[in-house]
Amino acid sequence: MKELLREKGLGPASVLCFLAMAAAFPFYQIELPLNSGSFIKYFQDALSSQIVLFVIPIGAVLPLGAVYVRESSSGFLKSYLTRTSRMAYVKKRTLQIYASGFLPFFYGGISGCFLCFLFLYPLELQGNIPWEVIRETFFLLLRICLTGGILAEISGIFAALFQNYYMAYGLPFVCYYMLIILKDRYFPDMYAMYPAEWIFCKENWGREGMGIWLFFLAFSMMVLLLHSLLLYWRLREI
Repeated sequence: MKELLREKGLGPASVLCFLAMAAAFPFYQIELPLNSGSFIKYFQDALSSQIVLFVIPIGAVLPLGAVYVRESSSGFLKSYLTRTSRMAYVKKRTLQIYASGFLPFFYGGISGCFLCFLFLYPLELQGNIPWEVIRETFFLLLRICLTGGILAEISGIFAALFQNYYMAYGLPFVCYYMLIILKDRYFPDMYAMYPAEWIFCKENWGREGMGIWLFFLAFSMMVLLLHSLLLYWRLREI
């Protein structure tokens, strides 16, 4: 974890995610005095914006998406593998890459929510904040973070497969928007492979929406396994 936090790309990616949420914040809707819980509702509107949806495939891959290309081309892997096993490296890197796509949106979201609370909550009328709104907002942020983790892992897959920076950074973005275009234009009922649906969860995902979490679990395990196999295969060549 400490090694991941020292990565230079994690900070800029977190700032990018925060700025996307700030740019989407509905300042024009603010009318004093504010109703109780308005700060969390405004923050939820920012998370649900098209700006955040656009930034997800960018912020997710920036920190560690192409780390294999960097380490293999610099000769780092040869010296590193003399001190550890291939399996240890594969396990460490796949989990770090997933976390590197998760954390920028988590940090950006927590920072944005804190600032909303700091500046807007004192302007609200006294009253209880609806627990359901807090729960929905947390789950919305969590779905964004999990989508970021999956896209980061896909970036790592392309990095190991093509050993090219452009492929590692560009193909996840292309795949992400290809799914959006296919759903919008050709397959309107294909909501399970629609990135916006993963986040906004508007369709029927079973009782209490449990299906979306099973989807994230299965998708995450699939990309982690595929990335692990590709990395292990590449390391056999070193």
